[in-house]
Amino acid sequence: MFQSTAWVLTAFLFFGSSADKPYMTEPELVIDGGRAVVSFNLVGGFTEELFEQIQTGLATGFTYQFNLLRDHLRWADNRIDTSELQVVAMYNAVTREYLINYKQDGKLIDSRIARDREELEQAMTRIESIAAFVLGHDLNPDKRYLIKARAKLGSRTIMLLIPTRIETDWVTTRKFRPPATEP
Repeated sequence: MFQSTAWVLTAFLFFGSSADKPYMTEPELVIDGGRAVVSFNLVGGFTEELFEQIQTGLATGFTYQFNLLRDHLRWADNRIDTSELQVVAMYNAVTREYLINYKQDGKLIDSRIARDREELEQAMTRIESIAAFVLGHDLNPDKRYLIKARAKLGSRTIMLLIPTRIETDWVTTRKFRPPATEP
């Protein structure tokens, strides 16, 4: 009895509680001309520890990863393209405001100011209409595609020795066909 209880406790400490694990909602997808535009929420990722770290003035945030995939070839690497969105917040103690920067694939695409914790959390975890991919001429309009996404939230140490990355599970959009392009 003791050994099984100890194993369950060790597994809980090592893997954590799945109820507490952050997750992303299924991305809403809109094909806007030649762009794949997604919107989603990160749930449970904005923690008290994260807020305290931002309050120190350090640049702190999340990285959202996107993969554009072919719908077929389940056994092979069906990835066509990747994209990354970094959302980083910094606290200014003088103005008591939070500057949130959005970088897509290393390029600054937007900046916002938040004045309180609720506005900051919303700006970092509710992503609206981000153009995850430009759908190029090389995509076949007769084939189906989808986008897979996850959030990387940083790292932590388990049992004082084992560093682990905190990231959500992958979520996928609905399948879509790219618009036909004229040659």
